[in-house]
Amino acid sequence: MIARFLIRCSLLALPGVGIVAGYVATNARFFPAPRITNNLALNEKLAFTKKHFGAGADVLAIGSSMALNNLSSNVVMEHFGAVSYVNTGAWGVGALEWAMLGPVLADRLKPSTVIVPSNLMDFRKADPGLAADSSGIANYLDATCEPWSYLRHWDAPYYLRQMESNRTRYTDPANYEYFGVDAHGGATLVVPKDRIIMERFNAPPPEGAELDEVRYAAFNRFAGDLEERGIRLVLMQCAYRNGVRTSINDALQEKHVARLRALLEPMGHVVVDANSRRWPDDLYVDSSHLGPEGAEAMTRYCLDQLDGAH
Repeated sequence: MIARFLIRCSLLALPGVGIVAGYVATNARFFPAPRITNNLALNEKLAFTKKHFGAGADVLAIGSSMALNNLSSNVVMEHFGAVSYVNTGAWGVGALEWAMLGPVLADRLKPSTVIVPSNLMDFRKADPGLAADSSGIANYLDATCEPWSYLRHWDAPYYLRQMESNRTRYTDPANYEYFGVDAHGGATLVVPKDRIIMERFNAPPPEGAELDEVRYAAFNRFAGDLEERGIRLVLMQCAYRNGVRTSINDALQEKHVARLRALLEPMGHVVVDANSRRWPDDLYVDSSHLGPEGAEAMTRYCLDQLDGAH
C-alpha cells in the first residue's frame, strides 16, 4: 500500500517537476552560481574564476564594485601586455573581505600583481560582511564536481529567484546590477542619462566618522599577506565625481591616501591615486561609478603612475 501511494504521488508530481526542469533548461545561461556566500555577485565571480582561470592569472583584481565596474579590462591588458588577467570584483566586497579572500585567491591563481580599485566606501562601517569563511571558499575553488557544490549549498527558491533576476543582470548594461562580464570579469556600466538614479548620482562620499578602524586593520593584514607571498599590491584610489566633492571630502581623502601610502610603501606596494585631478560629472553613472569612457580614462590615469613608481 505504501509503495503504491508513493508511486502515485511521484506520478502526480511529474508534470510540475517537468515544467520546472523545462524552465530551468530554457534559462540555463542565467542559472546562478552555487550559493557559497551570501553575496550573489561574489558567488558568480568565484564560479567565473574557477571555470576560466583554473591555470592561474598573472594579474588579479580584487575589490568591490570599484573593481567590477570602474577597472577597464582593455586598459589593464594594454598596460601589462600579454598576460593572464582576471577581475574578481563584486558588490560590497570591501577591506574587511579582502583580508579573507586575498590569500585564498592568491594561493590558487599565483599572481605577480594584485590590483585593488578602491574608494572611501570600502573602509566605511557597514553591516557584517560575508556569511562564509575562507575554508568554504577554498573548498569550492578546489572542488572538481560543480553539481556537488550545488547539492552542498542547495536552496531551490534562491536559485529560481536569482535565475529570473539574472535575465536582466546579464543582458542590460544600463541596470546598476549589470553582470554581463567581459572575458576578464569586468562589467562597465552603460547607463543613459534618462535612466540615471538621481539618489545614487547625488550620494555624497563617506565622512570621517563613518570610517572603520577594523577595516584598516584588516587591510593591513591583507597587504602583509601579499608581501609574504612576494606579490605586489597596486592600490588604485578611485575618485568621486566633481559635483559631490567638497573641500572637507578632499581633505579626508588626502588623509586616507597618506595613511595607506605609509602602510603600503614600506612593504614594496604601490598607491596610485585618481584624486590628484578632478573628473567631470558626465563620465559617471552615479557619484562614484563610471561609464565606459570614464572607466578607461581613470584606469589609464592610475596605471600610468606605475611607470614612475618603484
